[in-house]
Amino acid sequence: MNKINVHSKDNLAGGKKIKLSDLGLCLADPSASEALLLTTEEGYKILPLRQDIKKLYIEVTTLCNFSCTTCIRNSWLDDMGQMEWTTFERLLDQMRQLPELEVVHFGGFGEPMSHPRFFDMLRDVKALGLRVEMITNGSFLTPENIARLVNLPLDAIFISLDGPDEEEYNQIRQTDFAPVVDNIKALNAAKAAAQSKLPELGIEFVAMKKNFHKLAKLIRLSIELKAHQVIVTNVLPYNEEMKDEILYDLDDTQLNHGKDDILVKIHAKMPYMKIRTDRQCKFVEDKAATITYRGEVAPCYALMHAYHCYIYGRKKEMYPFYLGNVNQSTLGDIWTDPAYVNFRSKLKDFKIPSCTDCKSVDGCSYTDTNEADCWGNNPSCADCLWSRRLIACP
Repeated sequence: MNKINVHSKDNLAGGKKIKLSDLGLCLADPSASEALLLTTEEGYKILPLRQDIKKLYIEVTTLCNFSCTTCIRNSWLDDMGQMEWTTFERLLDQMRQLPELEVVHFGGFGEPMSHPRFFDMLRDVKALGLRVEMITNGSFLTPENIARLVNLPLDAIFISLDGPDEEEYNQIRQTDFAPVVDNIKALNAAKAAAQSKLPELGIEFVAMKKNFHKLAKLIRLSIELKAHQVIVTNVLPYNEEMKDEILYDLDDTQLNHGKDDILVKIHAKMPYMKIRTDRQCKFVEDKAATITYRGEVAPCYALMHAYHCYIYGRKKEMYPFYLGNVNQSTLGDIWTDPAYVNFRSKLKDFKIPSCTDCKSVDGCSYTDTNEADCWGNNPSCADCLWSRRLIACP
């Protein structure tokens, strides 16, 4: 079987392009002149081809100065690299052509502030009048960089804090806790001096057995640090050692915070902690796409790179799935390509199997990779923990 790559989008290229004006029905859409006509079991489905991307996640680098135990690099199969300026310029020009684009989030699987021209990127995207966000480990928040972020101003900054003190944070992040907290305090001081509320501060916490008991303490620290929100996500294990750290197979009685339960519920945006029936793709619902540092367009974080992870203890090989590259095409054309439209439509309806709680999962070879599933989808999202809301991102 061929590994998933940009060419495998041919598996999703069913349907026929039609002119909406030719339908002879009251279906005219001012934002779309063409549509994709699909054959379904019930008859036909018409999907207008709109360039309606609302959010972009841009990965400007896969390099990072930390060596976190939770990081995807523990099972990384891709080359490391940084976005070329020519790629960014093409991307920037294509953003101007997207009428509904609202938010650009700099993140992905590297430390964005390590890119030598990162602040040029922030400035140029901000000049388009868009909301600009980023996620960072906080180590590059020097006085000079803080001043740049406040003066821009950056709209939101999410800082990863996997513990409220040295004990867990230093072990998980393989670095010192105190300098990062001092940097956040310096950011707050600079905002106060400029009489600015921006950038809004968000804290992201990766929950696992070793640190979950400290969540209430982290929330108190976040309140002290004037965080606008706290996002809690479950850990997705990328190595053998981390697979026993998952919380989402424990009894609910082991996940409470006693007298601090209300504090946690009020101040933290919590993930699901148990498998539930409903599934939803955040990236499809948000009309979002991700861009790798090479310019490849992937539907979500999970399909950006090659790596392996553990789903409830099962090792799973993950292969990337690209719908195009901004160096060869435009975001608008990639977004309205029938393959991408068809892919989003399938996820919108979630007519895909549920591997995670399937009774036959233990003897099924389909779950070894994300290449295909028993319903014929390629790639398969049937084992996705993001759709289960166990894993979260800004």
